[in-house]
Amino acid sequence: MTDPIERTARYQDDLARLLAALEPVERAEVLDGVREHIDAALAEVGHAPTDADVDRILGELGSPGMVAEAALAERPDTPVPGPAASGVDVALARFSASLTGQWVPPVALLLLLVGGGLILWGYPLVLIAVGILMVIGSPLWVGGEKLWATIALPLCSAMILGSFYVFIRVGVSIGGIGLNGIGFLVFAAASLAILIVLWFRGARRARRYRPDTRGAAGLGQTS
Repeated sequence: MTDPIERTARYQDDLARLLAALEPVERAEVLDGVREHIDAALAEVGHAPTDADVDRILGELGSPGMVAEAALAERPDTPVPGPAASGVDVALARFSASLTGQWVPPVALLLLLVGGGLILWGYPLVLIAVGILMVIGSPLWVGGEKLWATIALPLCSAMILGSFYVFIRVGVSIGGIGLNGIGFLVFAAASLAILIVLWFRGARRARRYRPDTRGAAGLGQTS
């Protein structure tokens, strides 16, 4: 096996160990759902999977601890195995699992957009902080998408109005439009583009976490 394939196998092995408390049939259902999701995602790549491809695919699933926590949460009478029961791991897994709903992309991204746009007034820093925590904690965005959401989106939003303050004293115009007006249009367009792309990607992945009758939270679904 290639290294990327070995990584997916290790992921499934780690998940199987965390699901040891489940009945064999239930554990097999969850593992089958995860395996089908990974196989379908690898097939969509269209070439030999790279480390980046595997990072994206496993990032969409979430950590083995998060997947196990979601599966065990559907069975409250099932004890959580030792390693997964450590306070920090369980808290992080539950926090991450709580941020997989369809409501997460609009709420998190709009907090960052509005907070950035009003940052000159100071108090919207709270909105940005909450939005950053949601994006970082959620498995709906992976890798560089989290940076675009937590840094680029509020920064571009802040510059929509900030461009007027930055360029107001610059008497340069292009085609009759002042530099501040150009800055407004550029940053508004950039904010909208980032918002739409990240909203679409987050919503698409959220659909995969919808609970179904297979015992895993939508992990057997592909889109």
